[in-house]
This record gives sequence, C-alpha cells and structure tokens, in this order.
Amino acid sequence: MKIEFEKGNVAKIQMEQNIALGTLWFSGWLIVAVLIFIIGYIFYFGLPTALSFQYLFTPPEGGRYDTGGILYQSIATLYLIFGAILVAAPIGIFAAIYLTEYAPQNTITKLIGFAIENLAGIPSIIYGLFGLAFFVIFLKFEYSLFAGALTVAIMVLPVIIRTSEEALLSVPQRLRQSSLALGVNKWQTISNVVLPSAFPGILTGILLSIGRIIGESAILILAAGGSITAMPSLLSSDYPFFLPDSARTLAVHLYYQATSYDSRGKAFATGVVLIFIILFLNFSINQISKSYRKRFVR
Repeated sequence: MKIEFEKGNVAKIQMEQNIALGTLWFSGWLIVAVLIFIIGYIFYFGLPTALSFQYLFTPPEGGRYDTGGILYQSIATLYLIFGAILVAAPIGIFAAIYLTEYAPQNTITKLIGFAIENLAGIPSIIYGLFGLAFFVIFLKFEYSLFAGALTVAIMVLPVIIRTSEEALLSVPQRLRQSSLALGVNKWQTISNVVLPSAFPGILTGILLSIGRIIGESAILILAAGGSITAMPSLLSSDYPFFLPDSARTLAVHLYYQATSYDSRGKAFATGVVLIFIILFLNFSINQISKSYRKRFVR
C-alpha cells in the first residue's frame, strides 16, 4: 500500500511538472508568435512603400494626401535621439554612480529613489504639458526640437538611472577592493575598473531609452510642434542655438498618417521604417557591447 501511495505521489508530481513546463513553453512561444504577427502584419502592408527610394529620401510636401517622403521626419528623429541622449545619459550615469558608490543609506537617498520611481510612473502626456509650460513658454524655446529633446530626456532619466545602477551593482566587489588595495583612490577605481565592467549594461539602458524616445509622440506634439515643410537644423545662430526648429518626428508623423483616411496606407510604411531603425540600433549597440566586453576581458 505504501509503495502504491509513493508511486501515486511521484506520478502526481510528474504531471504537475509537465503542466508547468507546458505552460511556460506555451507562454514563451506565444510571445514570439505575437511579435511575428505584429511585425509581419505591418511589413505586409508597409514594406513595398518603405522600400521606395522616393518615399525614404524626398522631403514631405504635406497636404491631405500626404505627398512626398519622410526625409525631414527621419532627420528630426535622429536629431531628437542625439539631443535627448546627450542630455540624459551623462546625468543618469552620474546619478547612478552617486547612488551606488557614494550615497549613504539615509533619508536623502531614499527620497532620491522615491523621486526616480515617481518619474518613471508619470504618464508621458504630463511630461508633454510640463515641456509646453516650462521649456516652450517660460524659457521661450518656442516649439522646437530642443524643447522636445529636453522633455524627453527627463522622461527617460529613470530608465538610464535604474539600468546603470543595476549594471554598477553587478560588478563584483572584489574588483573594487583589489583596486583600492593597490593604492588607487575611489574615483580612479570607479572610472578605470567599475565603469568599464558595467559599460555593456549601461549601453543596454541607453538602448531602452532610445527605443522609448523613437516611439514617443504625445510629448513631441506638445513641445516640439509638428512642422514638416522645412529641413530641421542642428545648430542655429538664433535662440535656442541647438535644435531650434519645430519638426515632426517619425512617430508623430505616423500618428497623423494613421488618423487620416487618405494616408493610412503610408502609416504602415512609416512603421516599417521605425522598426528597421530600432532593429539597427539594437544590433549596433549589441555588437559594440560584445566587442567591448571581449576587449575588456582580454
């Protein structure tokens, strides 16, 4: 009787394990299937137009029928990524270094952590309202890519800070101790030992931020405007001197295309371009991270 009872328990445990394994397997492949379906659906309707040289490299002409291409929108998107990361990355990385390497565990540190968590949870439209009120109106940047980049930089700061913190904390403590034991001061240890080891993880955080920047639209409608008839400039002799022009990024342009009956077909093409940009950036940063990791290990 005891042997039969134990056999029944073993069979029950085996069945529970098979059910759990099957559920996990199904969940994983369901995610892959959903991704393939979404990308395939967008590519099916948008790839022919997206592969058109005229659509990619001619300026837009505007109007109801959305004539012309997306050259200016692509340039505006690249400018926005450059401007936002230029502001957010140094601030986020230095903040992460302070929180992990220098900050004592007291009320101020907890307050900083609380502020970061709340920044991460604020809806993007609230950031847009802040950018409109502070950068566009109060600082008189007008509708410009600069105002949009500053607003988006604030939005992605929590992502960069948290991922950089995790990357820094993943560096073994023995590396710090070995460096300090050789007589190297703390900042030299951080800059020459800790940061190079954490660099791949920090790059991942920057990549996640770039993905969010590329897909943002609500903030940019309120802070950057939506001009599509002029080539956005990187620098200017007029205030603001950096990214001074109102411009429409690819995500904002896709929104206007998708809400227009006459341009809905081109919205899929713009979506394809956005997907290719994200995939290219993802591949490039991963390759940089891998090559840097190999070089550092050697």
